[in-house]
Parts: sequence; C-alpha cells; structure tokens
Amino acid sequence: MKRYNSIDILRTLAIIGMIQVHVTEFLSGYYDSYTVLFRLSDLVGSFPAPLFTFLVGLSLFVSVNRQEVKGVVSTQVADRNLRRGIAIFFFGLLFATFIWMPEEVFGWDILTLIGASLLILFPLRKIGSARLTIIAGFIIIVSPIIRFYTDYHSHWNQWGEYIPSFEMQGMLTGFFANGYFPLLPWLVFPLSGYLVGKTCFGGRELRIPGALLLAGGALILLSLIMIFIASTFELQGLIADYIAPFTFYPASTSFIFLASGINILLFVIFFRFFDLKERAKDNSFLIFCRRYSRYALTAYVVHHAVFVWPLLIAAAYTGKLYRWQYYGEVMPTAYSLLLSFLFVALFYMVIIVWDKREGRYSFEWFLRRLTG
Repeated sequence: MKRYNSIDILRTLAIIGMIQVHVTEFLSGYYDSYTVLFRLSDLVGSFPAPLFTFLVGLSLFVSVNRQEVKGVVSTQVADRNLRRGIAIFFFGLLFATFIWMPEEVFGWDILTLIGASLLILFPLRKIGSARLTIIAGFIIIVSPIIRFYTDYHSHWNQWGEYIPSFEMQGMLTGFFANGYFPLLPWLVFPLSGYLVGKTCFGGRELRIPGALLLAGGALILLSLIMIFIASTFELQGLIADYIAPFTFYPASTSFIFLASGINILLFVIFFRFFDLKERAKDNSFLIFCRRYSRYALTAYVVHHAVFVWPLLIAAAYTGKLYRWQYYGEVMPTAYSLLLSFLFVALFYMVIIVWDKREGRYSFEWFLRRLTG
C-alpha cells in the first residue's frame, strides 16, 4: 500500500509549527509581544492550524478511498468514521477541561473542530467536486454575516481571549461562529483538503491538475488584494467583515484565502517531489516526518501539558490568587522559541522509543482501540 510522504511531511510541519507558536504564546505572549521576533513567530504560527485541518480532509479521502478499494463494506467504513469523529470531538472537550480547566470546556478547540469535520465530511463524500466547491464558497460568504449578527467581539475579552458560555445559545454560537475554532468558517480547510484529495487521488492515476496550482496562486493573490484594500480604505458595516485585514481571531476572509492558497501550493510542491515521481527514498528526514505524523495528536496534547501545567502549578505554589498569573509572562521570545525546538527534539526521542512499542498508550493507540 502506497504511503504518501507529502501528507506526513506537511503534518509534521503543521505540528511543529503549532508547538512553536503555542510555546511562545504560553511563555512570552505578554512578556514582549511587541517585539519583531514575537510578531514574526505569531505570523508564521498563523498557518499550521489551517494546514493541520486541511490535512484532516485530505487524509479522510485517502483513508476512505483505500478502504473502498480493499472492498470493506460501506457500513463498516461509515461506522468507523462515525466513531472516530465522535471520539475526537469528546476528546477535545476533555482536553480543554484538563489542560485549560473546566471553565474552558466550551472554548471550542481545534480537536472539537476536527471531530465535527469528520462527521460532516463523510456524508458529503459522494458529492461532486463542483458542488463541494460551492459549499466551501457558501461557508466563506455566510461566515462574516453570522459573526456580524451574533456580535462576535462581544464574546471576547480585552486580552483577546474567548469567553466560553454554558448556556445553550452561547454554546451553539460559540461552536458555529464565535469560539476559537468555530465550524464557520474553519470547516473550509478540511473541506478543501477533501476536495484536493478527490481531485488528485480519485482517479486511476495520481495527478496534479494545473488548475490546482492556478487556484492556489489565485487565492493568495486575492487575499493580498483584500488586505491592501482593507489597510488603505476605511470600510464600514458588513463590507468591512468581508474585505478585512489578515486576522486569525476571527478568521477573516483574507486569512481564509491566504491560508488555503498556501495549503494548496505546499501540497502541490511536496506531492510532486516526494510522491508523484517516486524520487523519495527512505531517509532520516522522511523517517522523522513519518514518526511525528504518526504521533501528531499525542504531540499536540503533550506539548500543551508540558508548558501549561507548570504555569498553573507555579501560580498555586507561590500563592497567587489568579491561576494564570504567569501565562505569557515568563521569558523573552528568543528563549521560548529555543524551548519549543528543544521540545521537538526531545519528544522525537520519546517517539522513537514509543514507536518500538507500537505506540502503546499513546493517544493514537487509544483512538484505534475506540474506533477500530
């Protein structure tokens, strides 16, 4: 069975990028947030999450396609995907509870987005590429409208943090529009990943249509034009929510276009060099990427615990009344960046040992046990 090196490489880049931006935010987010280094780290760190969720859709297509080619009964394929989506969604709620404390359970992290995306994308798998593109376009169009009428910014505090709600209406608006990773518009990334998978892997032969390369470049160009207009003219009302500056919270239309274009171009580049022409042989780089890709979920959870829990413990130990007293106030960005890369290196050594034991008790192992 062919292994797609491009997916492993991109997932590794995504998880390392998320580790980098998270550690700098955890340790330096308020310490020197106005320095060039922090701003650069924050800018680069805007793209790993879109890439990670893009790969959710791409990997889903590859997985389902492989199972169908092997003759697995469609009901079994559906059942496995259903259990996997539900498991990841509720794992995301547990993750928020134990990492960020119970009051943040409905902050709607990336894991709840991934779980929900799997549940939504699977029923759409038989829809043609044109209709999937229309659905993605509709999401992009409707998302600013929903944010406008749900008063997005009223759900965030002055420190740029989402305020979770435990009321049904607040939970729903948070999940769909106002949380950290709301379904609208973030569903666009896994949807576009599935669409790219359908385009490249859906036929008898692997291929990269020229239109895909043009689409990626056009999205980037359109995004840059929107950013220029938004920064040059004072737009008002709903139009300002469409032609908006590059922002992660909320995910502005210019951000969606730019990140989507980058996702597509990165995939095209790595697919051409590591999959399409069979140039890639097993080497240390590919082995590194395969291992990190295989344990991406575990790396995501562990790096949060390693860098967040000590902040909470330190606040409790020193008698601080505010448990987040040290969040973002620990060290300069240069040091936190070094720590993030040190974690990547040390955790890889852990992965090597873990992999020899077939990943037993990793989060991927638990997911396989739950979903088959």
